[in-house]
Amino acid sequence: MHAKVYQITKHRVDKENYLNENTLTQGDSSDYDYCSEISEEERAESIDTLVNQILPKGMFTLIGSDELVFRGGTPEWIHQWVQTIHKKSEDVNVMNVTHWIGAAYQLQKVINNPLGTDSHFYLSEDTTQTYGEESAELMRMVCKLRIGERLYVGGIIDYHF
Repeated sequence: MHAKVYQITKHRVDKENYLNENTLTQGDSSDYDYCSEISEEERAESIDTLVNQILPKGMFTLIGSDELVFRGGTPEWIHQWVQTIHKKSEDVNVMNVTHWIGAAYQLQKVINNPLGTDSHFYLSEDTTQTYGEESAELMRMVCKLRIGERLYVGGIIDYHF
């Protein structure tokens, strides 16, 4: 399967520091079988998908080609996330806690990836980090934003898992 890794930062990233197909650890013992660059057209489509399908509805507005303006909504989003965590935790019991894809695993997925996306997020402004984060780390960053603050999309790569 394929998904995207988005470099998202609080400051505009210089192109020489964009996430690229060689930034992330790939192969054995990695989340990524391989990574590849995408076209400019696919980049524009991926940013549109990020704003309109991956991120919570109405939380961001895209201005320009790579700049997102925060519109608020984190208290409501956090409330929904916590409700989902509580609901999933009720399903965990002594009979299923050790099942590989059981209730505990479903709870873990909701905690680590509250946006429920296969996309990962590279939150570094340089290319020293060797992995992308699941959506919980992105949303921790988002929850610290004030209305009107901006996030920037740097490099975007395709990955196979």
